[in-house]
Amino acid sequence: MTTRPAPPRPASPASRKHQATLNPAPDSAPRVLLATWGTTGDIAPYTGLALGLRDAGHHVTVATSRRHAPRFADHGLPVHTMPLDRQEALMAQRKPWRERLRNGQDIATTAARTLLEAAGNGTDVLLAHPLMHPLCAVIADALRLPCLGVYTVSHAMILPRLMTALPWRQHAVADTAVKTLLHPMYAPALTHLADSLGTPSRQAKSVLRTLRHRPVLYGISDALLPRGFRLPPGHATTGYWPAARPPGWQPDARLQDFLDSGSAPVYFGFGSMSRIDSEHLSRTIVSATKRLRTRAVIQSGWAGLHGDTDDVLTIGECPHDWLFPRVRAAVHHAGPGTTHASLNAGTLTLPVPVGLDQPYWAARLTALGAAPAALPLRHLTTDRLTGLLQRSLHHPGYRHATDRVATGIRRHDGIHNVVTHLRTLRRWS
Repeated sequence: MTTRPAPPRPASPASRKHQATLNPAPDSAPRVLLATWGTTGDIAPYTGLALGLRDAGHHVTVATSRRHAPRFADHGLPVHTMPLDRQEALMAQRKPWRERLRNGQDIATTAARTLLEAAGNGTDVLLAHPLMHPLCAVIADALRLPCLGVYTVSHAMILPRLMTALPWRQHAVADTAVKTLLHPMYAPALTHLADSLGTPSRQAKSVLRTLRHRPVLYGISDALLPRGFRLPPGHATTGYWPAARPPGWQPDARLQDFLDSGSAPVYFGFGSMSRIDSEHLSRTIVSATKRLRTRAVIQSGWAGLHGDTDDVLTIGECPHDWLFPRVRAAVHHAGPGTTHASLNAGTLTLPVPVGLDQPYWAARLTALGAAPAALPLRHLTTDRLTGLLQRSLHHPGYRHATDRVATGIRRHDGIHNVVTHLRTLRRWS
C-alpha cells in the first residue's frame, strides 16, 4: 500500500524565514529529519531505519534525547539532542498523576523547541515516531514539508481490550480514545509551536485533529497481525525494521564462554521496564530455570535484573539479532521490537507483558499458536512460569508456529520498503 502526503499548505508569514534553507538544489540528496524518542525498545528500530536511509543516499539527521543520541552518533549520523535528562529521570519515579502530566508537558515542549530548530536548519521531509508525530505535523504544515509517521505500534494497540470488544470498528474507537487521552500532554507544546510559527492555533487544536489524515508507515510485519486487519486510509505496514548493531560490536567474552560451555540457554529480558520488583522477578527466573534444569541468560535492563549462578549469567545490552539465534527460547515483556526480533530469529517466545501495547503483542503470539499463553507480570509466579515454559519448550506445535511466523516476517524488507515509499513523494518524483 502506497500513501502520499496531502498537497502542501501555504506557509504563514512567520514561517517564511525558515524557507531559505529548506529547498535544496535539484541534484542534491534528500535531507531527512528523523524524530524519535522513548524507551530503549522504542529507539532501537529507528537505528536500523536511519542507517538504511543513509545507505540509500539520504542525508539523515536524527532528533532524540541525550540518553539515546550515542546510538545514532556512533554511526556518524548528525544528532539534534533534546535536553530531557531531568524529565527522563522523573519518568522512572512513582509520582502523582498531575506531576506525571506536568513532566509529560515539559517533555513535549522541550522536544518541540528542538524539532523546530532542527527543521529550520534544513530538511526536506520529516519522519516522526508516534510520540513526536503531533509536533512534527504542525512544524511540517507551517514549513510546507512532507511529514510521515514512522511507527512500530499504532495508538490503538495501547488499548487492546477496546479493540477486541469492538472488532467491527477495527481499531478506530481505540485510536480516537488514545489520541484524546494524549491531548493534555501535548496541548502546551502545540500552542507553543503555533505561536512560534505564526500559524492559527486552531490548526493545532488537538492531537486527534493534528494527526487526522496523516500518512503513517508501520515497521510491523503482516505475519503478526490478524487476518484481514485494516489500518486507516493512508496507513500501511512495511515489514520489520531490525535494529542496527553498535559499530565494531563484539560479544562479551563471558557471554561467549557461557554459550560455548553448555546447552543453549533460555533468555529473560524486560528491556526498559523499570517499575517492577526486580528482586522478586530475578528470584522467580532463577527458581524456574532450576526446576526446568535449563541454563539461562538474564539481560539486566533498566530494572537491574540479576541472578548469576553456575547455570545463569547476567548480561548488559546485547544485540538481539546476534543473541536470539543462540538461545533456546526468549521470555520477555512482548514489546513490538523484541517480539519481532525473537520471531524473526525463529526463537520460541513466551510473553510476560507489563503494560501499554505489550498485552496486544502477547495476545497475538498466543493467537498465532507461537506461545501457550500470555503471562502478565502481575500474575507471575515460579509455578506459572515453569509450567508455561515447560509447555513451550517441549510441545512441537509452538516450534512449528514460530517457524511459520518467522518465514512470513522474512518475506519483506521493511527498511527497503520505507526507502521505496520515500521515492514516491512528489518532491523527488
